[in-house]
Amino acid sequence: MRTLRTLPVLVALLAAACSNNASAPDLKPGEGRMVVQLKDAPFDVAEVQSVDVFVLRVQGKLEETTDADAAADVDGSGGGWLTVAEPNVSIDLLTLSGGNVATIGQAALAAGTYKSLRLVLDVSKSSVTLKNGTQLTATSQPSIMFPSAGSSGLKINLDQPIAIDDGGTTTVLVDFDVGNSFVLRGNTIMQNGLLFKPVIRATVQ
Repeated sequence: MRTLRTLPVLVALLAAACSNNASAPDLKPGEGRMVVQLKDAPFDVAEVQSVDVFVLRVQGKLEETTDADAAADVDGSGGGWLTVAEPNVSIDLLTLSGGNVATIGQAALAAGTYKSLRLVLDVSKSSVTLKNGTQLTATSQPSIMFPSAGSSGLKINLDQPIAIDDGGTTTVLVDFDVGNSFVLRGNTIMQNGLLFKPVIRATVQ
């Protein structure tokens, strides 16, 4: 199998700047704020027009998790996951090139050290559209082979734990490598479609 060329998609998770709770009166003592932003780098695969992912939620957890943990209970609120953003919207990642940034949500979180992040997508509403008008989905021909038929929880690999301080500011840069996340299942996209193998990393800034 061959991969499409690398396309880093960056999600910045930012706790809004505040030196104390007086400067952010909507925060309770012991909370900080996390804002989710999305940006992109130029996509250099000539036949692709758009990469649309339907983002349900971005969630964090104090405990370390596995890929299986991130994929579990994606439709519920169990497992210790705290929602950072809940945009519930389709985002064309290719519109976020050239330094464009889209803020997709924010939340006040309890101060602490978060050791896990996950991205929850509705893959049944996600697609790749080619410039010839062909749209690849989970059920089209050719198709995209996703890990599940509906909601899919994807683990974001952290370089180090994320510390959210009381009233402080924390910045996390998440790299959703779109080019390496979609693998060709044949010699061309039109032959056998794509396999979705998400490559997502995060670095504390």
